[in-house]
Amino acid sequence: MIRKEIVYLFILFTACFLGCESLSLDDKVDGYPVTIDRLNISDLEVLNQKYHEKNNNLICSTLNEYGFTGYSRVLFPDNVNPCLSRTELKQEIPFNNDLLNLAKQVLKENFEYTGVEITESLVIEDITSLNGCTICEGDINSVPLQWKFTFQPQKVNDLEVMDSEILVYIDKNGVNRIWGNWFPVTDPGFVDFGSVAAKEKALGMKVRYADSKNQVFEQEIAQEHLSGEPELKFVPIEIDEKLEIHKAWVLNVLQENTQEVRWKIFISTVSGDVLEVKLL
Repeated sequence: MIRKEIVYLFILFTACFLGCESLSLDDKVDGYPVTIDRLNISDLEVLNQKYHEKNNNLICSTLNEYGFTGYSRVLFPDNVNPCLSRTELKQEIPFNNDLLNLAKQVLKENFEYTGVEITESLVIEDITSLNGCTICEGDINSVPLQWKFTFQPQKVNDLEVMDSEILVYIDKNGVNRIWGNWFPVTDPGFVDFGSVAAKEKALGMKVRYADSKNQVFEQEIAQEHLSGEPELKFVPIEIDEKLEIHKAWVLNVLQENTQEVRWKIFISTVSGDVLEVKLL
């Protein structure tokens, strides 16, 4: 954690003073970008209690700082995931399609927290059985006690919304965890700043990274550091205690002399501003 915090500070400094013209926000265009305020802790606690009561207190996961089911540690007691202390239900739950339908329905019923309004939009990516024992002494067995359903990231106008994968866990009592959420998104409907311009914007930017000994190195981004073509996506960006959903070019940047992608650079399609330089 210390290493990443050090690198992040250097990246912010570099992005502002060494590499790009500004980190200013896009001008508002017909409600774009959507802006979501971070909740104060007292309001969040009340909302989280309402969320749990709505789900008959069967869910151990919490809301995040924006009031979504997306993962964060802000409501973790003593910084410990509350699901770790959950008593595991020792009842086998064989798979059937009703479980998948239940996962989708619960996401829709919790729309104000999950952002999922239409179940038909949910696309399953993976179904995983979480096994344990119902016979836990002698001839111990291993059977499904839970199922984890992973839903693909949200799409708006065929563009992926980053950081919107949703995980739903189900046991014999029903849904016990939801991690991840979808976002309200406004599409500005045009791309003023294209992919070629985005690459040119990144070239010459200077970023810094630290090795395992916390030695800091500076890297100037050159053409050979750009991995693949820029991808057009909607991206949640945290700015000044708010979450903003921007339409952006996403560029993957390699660490010098490696094939390791170390940074993602997000560049606005509306203003051409560098919105964020994210260390991976």
